[in-house]
Amino acid sequence: MKRFATPLIVGCLGLLFAASTCFAQLYSVTDIGTLGGTNGTVWCCFAYAVNDSGQVTGASLLTNTGPFRAFRTAPNSPINPGTDDLRTLGGAQSYGLAINIYGQVVGSSAPNGSSPLHAFRTAPNSPINPATDDLGLLGGTDSEAWGINSSGQVVGYSYTPTNPNPSVRAFRAAPNSPINPATDDLGSLGGGHSAAFGINESGQVVGYSYTSGNQFLRAFRTAPNSPINPGTDDLGSLGGGYSTALAINNSGQVVGDSTNANHEDHAFRTAPNSPINPVTDDLGTLGGGPRSFALSINDFGYVVGFSFFPGNTLYHPFLYSAGVMRDLNSLIPSNSGWELLVAYGINNASQIVGIGTYNGQPSAFLLTVSYKAFVQPPIDADGSSVFKANRGVLPVKFTLTQNDAPTCTLPPATIAVTRTAGGTLGPVNESVYKTNADDDSNFRVDGCQYIYNLSASTLGVGTYRVNISIEGITVGYAVFALK
Repeated sequence: MKRFATPLIVGCLGLLFAASTCFAQLYSVTDIGTLGGTNGTVWCCFAYAVNDSGQVTGASLLTNTGPFRAFRTAPNSPINPGTDDLRTLGGAQSYGLAINIYGQVVGSSAPNGSSPLHAFRTAPNSPINPATDDLGLLGGTDSEAWGINSSGQVVGYSYTPTNPNPSVRAFRAAPNSPINPATDDLGSLGGGHSAAFGINESGQVVGYSYTSGNQFLRAFRTAPNSPINPGTDDLGSLGGGYSTALAINNSGQVVGDSTNANHEDHAFRTAPNSPINPVTDDLGTLGGGPRSFALSINDFGYVVGFSFFPGNTLYHPFLYSAGVMRDLNSLIPSNSGWELLVAYGINNASQIVGIGTYNGQPSAFLLTVSYKAFVQPPIDADGSSVFKANRGVLPVKFTLTQNDAPTCTLPPATIAVTRTAGGTLGPVNESVYKTNADDDSNFRVDGCQYIYNLSASTLGVGTYRVNISIEGITVGYAVFALK
């Protein structure tokens, strides 16, 4: 979601000292741990998704030789082997691939032995129940679930018994229901195969599908609760023939990867409910490398994934925010012992999960933003504050914590104001803030807090959200109304 912003250029004794004092590391790192397997010669665990409560799901080895089992952690916690094993549909293994705000996990598990795999969806904060959680099939032999929303709608793909040859087809299951072959096959962009990987709260689904004649593999985004429409849902590409979509946020922004005109595979992020625009949507790569892949997006439009460096052998995870792609390794403490490799998921608190190595051992991680900003009076934190539109100046004040401890070392920050109700909705243009009572010089540090003086009379009647961000990541917000 693009917002106009006004940068704070004071704090930390000014920008002359910013390199040493202001730009502290943005994230702290938590080792997710394992369900028991710790063999450093193989990947013991994968963290695939994190919900807004900080619960993580993925897959971990039970022992050094397997099998893999799905897990779900408590909020903001590493794996507890005694409580977090989600078990299976009856077979040996399972994989947690997505989680919603209620703690429902979806993924795949073997009902018998190690294969075939069936899609599953758990009850909230419960292990897999073989009697109720097997989502079934579209009529074929295998299925996998890759996305879930808060309504319990699930998307993924399943083999179908299409004659003369079977095909893989995207599905969207109804809320908290198994796959219904009569209604849940999403079809395709005209070709034989399709797969779904993400769903938002409106029931829009993204994934990839072959076009007519299986000519191209292309990213798609459906209308809410609708099948794939070949005439409208092909998102196009960055200039090449190939694209795939892996995640969607509640604004309809889609991320994935696509070939460009130079035949390089680059990460992309679309505008809300728009096709891929090669001019604006190419996120680039780290260090000018040849390839990048976007894997997840939150409702602020922040994107994570991974990118190769020049040479096409070394890759690192990235965070894309405020128009910049950054190596996540540059945003964690330099002496942490971690080398982060792939970022799979990001939530609306900007927590990020993925895999890397910790002191040389393959490990899964949870990154948590080190800073949190808290709105101060006269605006109440619960969003209930109402002021008169003709009051003149309305001071917006934030205090800051770093790693949950109050701090008076305040790094440069950015304020963004959005009207959410009343009048014209959306970002408030910077040109509004040019009066003597409300300009850039009045976004300042005063002791141990940020202060931004808004001109209430200039804003006018409506409801407003004021976000404060550090290094392109929102760390707090205030909501108020003017009447």
